[in-house]
Amino acid sequence: MPEPYRARISPRWSDQDLNGHVNHAAVVTLLEESRIQWRSTMPGLGTGGATPTVVAALELNYRRPVVHGQDLTVELTVSRIGTSSFTLECAATQGADVAVDGRTVLVSVWPETGTARPLTEQERRWLAEFQPRQCRTEAPAPQISDPTPMELTL
Repeated sequence: MPEPYRARISPRWSDQDLNGHVNHAAVVTLLEESRIQWRSTMPGLGTGGATPTVVAALELNYRRPVVHGQDLTVELTVSRIGTSSFTLECAATQGADVAVDGRTVLVSVWPETGTARPLTEQERRWLAEFQPRQCRTEAPAPQISDPTPMELTL
């Protein structure tokens, strides 16, 4: 079974709020940093092989406060691969405890127009490397529309 991608992220002192823990909005940024690290491992990224993605949906469950001074270990897995989008599951632990878990739906877009574009076969193969076996799905047939509830236009 494939291993999830693991990133180690350090909360910054300035991420704390008046309650003495990392602010919920700063946690979103820390998780974004882990996604950027993960995405930077995609083959062809440095040669222009990757195109932009945008966040279409984000759902987080805060299980316990995140504190400054202790790294977060973020595990990322792909739970769904659609026509132009995919769902990335995350679990962030501090010490032995899950502090945050959730999912992000990312849509691949054409850089020129910002509109949704189909994932390439190379992208699908790479995403499948992070998909647990029980979640693996075949690419949908071309006549099936993507269930992403977002029409992207800029």
